[in-house]
Amino acid sequence: MSRHNVLLVVADSLRARNTSALGYRRATTPFLDVFAEEATVYAQARSPSNWTVPSHVSMFTGHEAHEHGIDHTAELDAGHTIFEELAGAGYNTALFSDNPFLTDHESGLDAVFQTAVGSPEQYDSTYETNGSLGDWPNGFWYADRTLEWIDGRESEWAACVNLMDTHRPYEPLAEYDAWSDERSRELQESMGFKWHWEFLSGNLSLGFAGILEQIYDGAVRQADAIFEALIRGLDEQGVLDDTLVVFAGDHGEGFGEPAAIPEEPPAVSHRIGTHDAMYHVPLVVRAPGQRNGHRVTDLATLSRFPDAVRTIALDEEHADGPAFVPPSGRVVASQAPIGSAMREEAERICGDAAPFAKHARLVYRDRPGDEVQKRAAWGDDAHESIVRGRGGTAEDRDIDAAIIRDHFDSERYTNVDIATPLEGYTEFEDASDTQFAGALDDRLEALGYK
Repeated sequence: MSRHNVLLVVADSLRARNTSALGYRRATTPFLDVFAEEATVYAQARSPSNWTVPSHVSMFTGHEAHEHGIDHTAELDAGHTIFEELAGAGYNTALFSDNPFLTDHESGLDAVFQTAVGSPEQYDSTYETNGSLGDWPNGFWYADRTLEWIDGRESEWAACVNLMDTHRPYEPLAEYDAWSDERSRELQESMGFKWHWEFLSGNLSLGFAGILEQIYDGAVRQADAIFEALIRGLDEQGVLDDTLVVFAGDHGEGFGEPAAIPEEPPAVSHRIGTHDAMYHVPLVVRAPGQRNGHRVTDLATLSRFPDAVRTIALDEEHADGPAFVPPSGRVVASQAPIGSAMREEAERICGDAAPFAKHARLVYRDRPGDEVQKRAAWGDDAHESIVRGRGGTAEDRDIDAAIIRDHFDSERYTNVDIATPLEGYTEFEDASDTQFAGALDDRLEALGYK
């Protein structure tokens, strides 16, 4: 039996509808477009949740968000992830990311890996972002650290690289910032880190959210260039053809798209709501030695990442199957209500947190061609529609939320016992409360989680 390396590249907050690899009008992913010619493109892939922690736990463990229940109030117990399984099989494992929820949070996702590299205290000026909203390196720094870690390794390795370049605030370098202008950049800077509440409160017209999408597209273009640097580096080191490469977004992003459920807020940023922009993500997979690209329109889910690794990296398979397609033709996703710190912000800016503090539950079913059926519940209200391609919908109708809740075993997430509650947290308490201090707290606020 031959074994292969594993590279999981996650572009944080990257939604499917803004990638040219899936037909977007702007050339945001020129390298991914070429890479896809020798890879499998999943046109209808969905994330397990609409924000980082539950989505990554699902990718690492294979358990759905409503099963594992790890939001930010629990610590992941040891021994439940594919990366630990690989380490037990003799692999070297590593995580590279500027995302504090992955590298510094008490949920312990960094402990899954033998090596974890987070935000550096110092870095070369060549890695500076193109903006005034933060002091952290861009994703090229993490790509270079990843390639340094890989170079010369004699045993198999498995690495996860989480790129924050596509997460707000968007600060792409000038060479990738092809579609924004001074007005859009000034708008983002004037609103600061928590601009989602400005839109959700009605203080700013949702039309301005579309202006921010211009900068976001440049950030997507930058993430594409970082991915290219990683792939070129693997090729130069002579290990690309012996590596399973998975490129995906962990969740999507909203720019003011109206929700189908009247009681649901519009899609702005992420973390709140059921809009497909927050769940439909790009997923491109290149098996070791794969040369023939193909497009899969069957419904797929990131939760099958562990299965894909076992099938492709640990066995003799040289094509992905397609490994990310569930045999049932059904995919579920969910989001727990926002925590106390975000509720306080909502009350302060919007006057009432109740419209934003609800469960989101979604059930997708495969349909013929490039279509999926989507059933979504926002609290006690629910809707059904047919999603076509990158986001067109048809056959919309309201439905009974109980139809969706039947797919989830309980109101609380208690089905899979793989986590220990964190001492000092209350139910749904926000990750940016008193547990954090100093630079980490500032970084979480910069990302809009406080």
